[in-house]
Amino acid sequence: MTLVPGAILALVVLAAAGLLPVVALVGLRWATVPLCPLGGAVMAAVAATCCLGIGASTMTWFVLAGASAALATLAWWWWRPDRRPWRAPAAGPAPHRTTGLAAVVGIGGACAWCLRTLSTPTVGFDTRAVWLMRAGWFLQPHHQLVTDMSSPGIFLSQTSYPPLVSAAGSVAWSVTGNHSMRLGVVVIALLNTCALAAAAFAVVECGRHATTRLAASTSSGRGAPASPGGRRRAGALVVLPSVVAVVGAVALVFVTFAVAEPFMTNGYADPLWSLAAVGAVAYGLQAEAGNGALGAAAVLVVVAGMSKDEGAVTAVLLLALLVVRRLLAAGPDRRRLWWRPVVAGSVGLAFVGAWPATVHLLHLRHVSAGGSPASQYVHRAHQAIDGLAPYLHVVVLAGTLAVVGWLFLTPVRRAVGMGNDAWGWAGSAAGSAVILAAYVTGTADVPSWLTTTAHRVTEFTALSGWWIIALWAVTASAAPALAGAATLSRPRPTPVAG
Repeated sequence: MTLVPGAILALVVLAAAGLLPVVALVGLRWATVPLCPLGGAVMAAVAATCCLGIGASTMTWFVLAGASAALATLAWWWWRPDRRPWRAPAAGPAPHRTTGLAAVVGIGGACAWCLRTLSTPTVGFDTRAVWLMRAGWFLQPHHQLVTDMSSPGIFLSQTSYPPLVSAAGSVAWSVTGNHSMRLGVVVIALLNTCALAAAAFAVVECGRHATTRLAASTSSGRGAPASPGGRRRAGALVVLPSVVAVVGAVALVFVTFAVAEPFMTNGYADPLWSLAAVGAVAYGLQAEAGNGALGAAAVLVVVAGMSKDEGAVTAVLLLALLVVRRLLAAGPDRRRLWWRPVVAGSVGLAFVGAWPATVHLLHLRHVSAGGSPASQYVHRAHQAIDGLAPYLHVVVLAGTLAVVGWLFLTPVRRAVGMGNDAWGWAGSAAGSAVILAAYVTGTADVPSWLTTTAHRVTEFTALSGWWIIALWAVTASAAPALAGAATLSRPRPTPVAG
């Protein structure tokens, strides 16, 4: 099968495998579309883990995992009819649907435009040496996969990295019969773009929730604008957060490709785990804590954790933050319902930890090969910070805007239902600490190590900063409408008879 039909077929197969469980977790919303292939990639990673740890082949396990997830979802909907997504409330009034369609066109068009770089074939070094090499391994049966993973002649320790990227490439090769590196790179680039689109839709969701809250506040105020022009201005102010969110989401697509290229389209796994983690922070820690947002965060945090080692450690920390936020949001019901977020976090941890546990139990190759002496930690940390800082100027900008927002816009942020900005910074700090710890405790010479890795390992921190800026922009755009609603709620003076 040729490249374009093969890439389309591979994405459709992955989306079909992830469709029902993703719909059950997220609901029927536009963000579900890019999340479905990512859910299928999780199924492929689970299949590769089962192939390594139990036997049979990756494709056998992929079919079983997809079918089992679909049957479990259907059984859940049969048992709990109220949880069927088509019974959820409608998308909302016409302005909500219009902004949703505008977001789809804008985000989809921006992603398609940026993917034009795929017309120039490039294959990164790690893509060839790690991600696509292992995709070939996952095409083989259990005994050969174990042999490949434990062969002393293959000295790259990265071959024990989590399997999602390679497993998705293996599924693409299996269903298309096209085992070219070019197809593997294109499929990885499409998954990167799906993670980007899903994370961008988180900003749109925040804008739409803000508009809903503002509309409720305005309608509850006493009186009404005195003229048709005043009513039109009030309506425009209410919709402003949705408009700003759509514009911001589209801008984030271009910013992401500017930050992460050439790795978005040369087969590297760094953009996938970084964007999935950014999306998990946006949905789970910064957006309104509804079931759909938490479901999207769950899918994305597992994708991050099953894509790369630093993504796995970051995912564990994000899972802890998600559980804590959910517990704090439970309020008086915390003592009675504490087990729900704990169980959900444990399930996510099981997905993320399945591969490293299997590698450890089989005594296969491990990434770690000792560490630097503790006496060098301070010096190595200073070197790492100096080398990473030039890629993180956006953090200074985001921090400055966040301070301004905390001083002047905190009531607005609370009124429109967004999470405290400190949660977003905590998620960003968790991922940044993981990267810094790798340089501090590693054995390689830090300056040389930074030369080949600094650009791509800072993607999560840099992109987190841009998402924080975008969400503060949405918050600021809600301030005029909220001020207008407050004005309307003031009682008008009673006229005195002359």
